[in-house]
Amino acid sequence: MKKNRKPLAVLLAAAVTLSLAGCGGDNGSGGNTGGNKTTTTTKAPEQSFTEATAAPVDDTAETGTITWLMYEDLLTNNAEMVALFESRYGGTIEQRVTGSGDEYFETLGTLIATGDSPDIVRYEWRSFPHAMSYNMYTPLDSYIDLDSDLWSGVKEIAEQFVYNGKHYYIPYQYKTNFALNYNNRVLEEKGIPDPMKMVKDNTWTWKAFEDLLKKWVDMDPNHIGYNGVGGMIFVLSTGTKVIDVQGDQIINNLKNENITRCMSWLENMRKNGLLGANADQQANGASNGYVDPGQAFVDGNLLFLGMDPSWTYPAAKEALDKAGLENEMKFVPYPRDDLSDTYYHGVDTFGYLIPSGAPNVKGALDWIELNRVEETDEENIAKAKSDALDDSITYYPKCANADCGDTSDSHDDKGRHIFTDEENESGLDTCPSCGTARREKYKVVWTEEQYDLWMELKGAEGSRFELLFDHCYGFSSDVSNLFQTGDEPLLDGPVFGDMSYTALIESKYAVVEGYLDTYRDILKRNAAGEVVTSAAEEEPAA
Repeated sequence: MKKNRKPLAVLLAAAVTLSLAGCGGDNGSGGNTGGNKTTTTTKAPEQSFTEATAAPVDDTAETGTITWLMYEDLLTNNAEMVALFESRYGGTIEQRVTGSGDEYFETLGTLIATGDSPDIVRYEWRSFPHAMSYNMYTPLDSYIDLDSDLWSGVKEIAEQFVYNGKHYYIPYQYKTNFALNYNNRVLEEKGIPDPMKMVKDNTWTWKAFEDLLKKWVDMDPNHIGYNGVGGMIFVLSTGTKVIDVQGDQIINNLKNENITRCMSWLENMRKNGLLGANADQQANGASNGYVDPGQAFVDGNLLFLGMDPSWTYPAAKEALDKAGLENEMKFVPYPRDDLSDTYYHGVDTFGYLIPSGAPNVKGALDWIELNRVEETDEENIAKAKSDALDDSITYYPKCANADCGDTSDSHDDKGRHIFTDEENESGLDTCPSCGTARREKYKVVWTEEQYDLWMELKGAEGSRFELLFDHCYGFSSDVSNLFQTGDEPLLDGPVFGDMSYTALIESKYAVVEGYLDTYRDILKRNAAGEVVTSAAEEEPAA
């Protein structure tokens, strides 16, 4: 980690009084014109906010115990990483569990304000720029060198999360969380070309995508062309973000020509019955938008499911395999904009932030470093691919016979034989005690083609894709709801709800701007030396 060259100011955590109304509660909607809510600021003595506010760290100090605040049991879910943290760094972890969403941010804000801050929290979409606007985190520039061998691979993405000139968040990993999943066996049966070949030939464009959807839905009234996530991922293929945070600007691109063109294209496809389930299909039980990947392809009616391939691909394949249905599950990236030679694609990031006032910054940095070290370790990378492609048989660890009656040293409390490492490595397929055949475990085996594409969409070296992160869901829940939920969502309504994008923009653009103006004002005040410490937002003008 980088060394500090000068003493740095003490964290301003005690001043943070975060009720986080911006993450929870009603900040007003559409036509509300009520009075502004209070936003507390403090003037930083003898320094501006743009100076470092992170305390120096002694690299030789012990890692110690770190406390993290989470809404799920990461001690169990990340047990392997926790064990490495203990063995390599001598660190220990205490966990505080809270609810997700609004409750998570409210709890974090309360802990910071009362001087009881945790040491580490996981990045959420509303961490940037929402929570950063209210100085909830410690800047990492003094600790992490983005030009180092360890971190240079995420520098380009990290630059998309700079707030007021500082890196409060440096992801240890990124990957696409959206791709077009499909059963190629069904395409073959219907004489439809495999989009994977189009990806290889660089002909996988909006038009090619639309042509496949039209061929599919014209074949059968039960056919559905596309379900899954809404407009944002398509918009990113133009190379334009819906909301972009750059330097001292928060840019609203909802009226940008690229976005208008993309959303109009999606709107027209919806009108032509190519996106989502129509009324008759929904009446017969078909889903419109989100579909459980374990059910999505079982009836053979859906062409593409736009969701995270890292779990949709195996979940869909397992469901088809267990149903005895012929399948060749694949996924491809979202199509390239016909007007662009560059293959832009949406990306998601994973990582941790250090809250303001964290008592054990050294331990938190060690945890962050460990995750990046493991992510970039060549042996880990090779093993992950080998495991994904491994088609060898695996078995359950115990004998399948409830009446096994094993009397050896390796049995459970019911007398079932527990197979030893030596027996597993030898490929033993029957119980040595009772002779019962071992029960095979189901395993999804990736193809090398799919795995390599997935790695490209994770930003692997030589990737064909320019990866972008859109900040449109990084503000208050009120802003996110305007885009994605409610009766008239800006980005999803034209895709799944027969809505006019032009009409939606006319009715909602000023509302979005009202919310964003609050964040723009906070950004300016932070840059001017004020430290905004309350997340109570001003309600937007009508």
